[in-house]
Amino acid sequence: MRTTVDVYTLGAEQDVRRALFDVPLGSPTRPTWRGRLHVIALIVVTPLLALMATGVEGDRNRVGVIVYAAGLCSMLAVSAAYHRWVHTIRARTVWRRLDHAMIFAAIAGTCTPLALVLLEPAAAVVAIVATWSAALVGAGIKITGWRRGGAVGTAMYITNSWAGLILVPSLWQHSGPVPVILLCAGGLIYTLGAVGFRRHWPKLRESVFSYHEVWHLCTLAAAGAHLAAVWIVVSA
Repeated sequence: MRTTVDVYTLGAEQDVRRALFDVPLGSPTRPTWRGRLHVIALIVVTPLLALMATGVEGDRNRVGVIVYAAGLCSMLAVSAAYHRWVHTIRARTVWRRLDHAMIFAAIAGTCTPLALVLLEPAAAVVAIVATWSAALVGAGIKITGWRRGGAVGTAMYITNSWAGLILVPSLWQHSGPVPVILLCAGGLIYTLGAVGFRRHWPKLRESVFSYHEVWHLCTLAAAGAHLAAVWIVVSA
C-alpha cells in the first residue's frame, strides 16, 4: 500500500514530467499536422530560390534574391523545427520566440529585392534600412518575451507587411499589374490568417488539423504569392 508520502512523491514526479515535456503530436493541443506544412514548404521552396538566384542578372538583383531567400528559409526552418521537433517546455519557450521573430525576417527579406530593383540606390538604402530596423524592433519584442508582445507583434506583422504598398507605383510601372495583384493578395491572405489565429478560428479536427494549421496555410499561401511577385520583378 502506498503511503501519503509515496502519493505526494508520485504526484511531484508527474508534475516535473509535465513541466519538462510538452504534449505529443496528435493531441488536441498539438495536432498531427503541426509544423508539417513548413517542412513541405521548405523542401519545395529551397530549389526554387536557388533557381531564382542563379537565373537573375545583375549584382543588385542577385543580392536581393539571396537576402530574400535567407529570410524566407529561416522562417520556414525555425518554424518547422519548433513545431515538430522541440519538445521540452524550456526549449519550446526559446524556439517559440525565435519562430515569431523570424516572421519579421521574412517580411523584411521580401521587401529587400523589391526595393533594390524598383528604387534608385539612395532611396533603396533608405527603404531597406527602415524595413530592417522595423523588423529588428519587432523581433526584439518577440525575443524578449514582452508581456504585451503578442498584440503588438501581430500589429507590427500586419503594418510591416502592408508598408510595401509604397512601392506599388514603381512596381506597376516596372512590371505591370500582375506582381501588384500578387503582393496585395498575399497581404490580404496573411492578414485574414492573422485575424483567424488571434480568434482561434476555425476549429476543425483538433488532433489533426485546426486553426493553427489554417494560420500556417495562410502564411504559406501568402509567401507563395510574394515569391511569384518577387520572381517576376527580379526577372523583368
